[in-house]
Amino acid sequence: MSPDSFIQQAVRTAQTGEESAWRILYQHYYPKLYAVAIRICGASPEVQDVIQDSFVTAWSKLPQLKEPAHFGSWLKKILERNCYRLAHKNRVHQGIDFATLPGSYEMAAGIEQKFDQPRWQKLLYKNLSQLHDGVLSALLLRYFSSYSSYVQIAEILSIPTGTVRSRLNEAKTKLIEKWSKPLHDGRDDESERNEWNNFYFEIFSGLHYHDNDKKRLFDHLGNDARIFFPGGQLKFGYRAFENLVIDDHKHGSWVKPVQVVSSGNISIIESRHFNSVEHPNHCPPGSVIVLSRKKGKADKLNMHLTQ
Repeated sequence: MSPDSFIQQAVRTAQTGEESAWRILYQHYYPKLYAVAIRICGASPEVQDVIQDSFVTAWSKLPQLKEPAHFGSWLKKILERNCYRLAHKNRVHQGIDFATLPGSYEMAAGIEQKFDQPRWQKLLYKNLSQLHDGVLSALLLRYFSSYSSYVQIAEILSIPTGTVRSRLNEAKTKLIEKWSKPLHDGRDDESERNEWNNFYFEIFSGLHYHDNDKKRLFDHLGNDARIFFPGGQLKFGYRAFENLVIDDHKHGSWVKPVQVVSSGNISIIESRHFNSVEHPNHCPPGSVIVLSRKKGKADKLNMHLTQ
């Protein structure tokens, strides 16, 4: 079998969810991507981030690739877009006409939506659920939410941007380590993940309308849950959240969840806010909540308001 045929076969095998095949592709193309990244970005300390982001994006989109023979050029294109995005951010390539590079500033949004194959989803979530909560929160926000910039993630989690970067690096490193090892069958958390997604979608949908949904949320929060409000203010227990709901009801405002993503003990809840005609500015347009659980109960909430 020729080298080209071998790589194409590895691509086809990786598309079925076989991680050992992905390891072959990673090791084969990493030096090539590194050379391209250095040429575009220079000796930037962020080059490694760009390369790893490109592999994560390619991994997420791999089921969509129709022609295995095009994998190398396709992967290079993903890297180039990410490099030009970095170069634009750092203003290190003043001569580039970024308007001629459609989509070059954007990371692939919503990896969650890219995984249409059930087997691929299962592999992804099994890997993600093994990350510790701090790393998992940052990674879910980066790749599964609408708030993917380091600055946004830092604001939501109330941590420095440097910590965001280190957590994402750790997450990507661990994912790459797992690509080199066969997955061992363990507890399938797909049903549990869906249960949490449905639970939060239901209670936030009825939070301002149904007493039962309010009670379910408040029971879930209990008296000990740590709630970090915008600006870093810390309060404890469901009553702090209850006061928000009461105030919203008084002014005729309500929330509607638009996306819930869960993995392990972490859930990301994105919502839109709606105001009454009488109080059009009571709530901002939206919010995102990063919620962590311990023994099935909410342990910590980070709330962030969006404009």
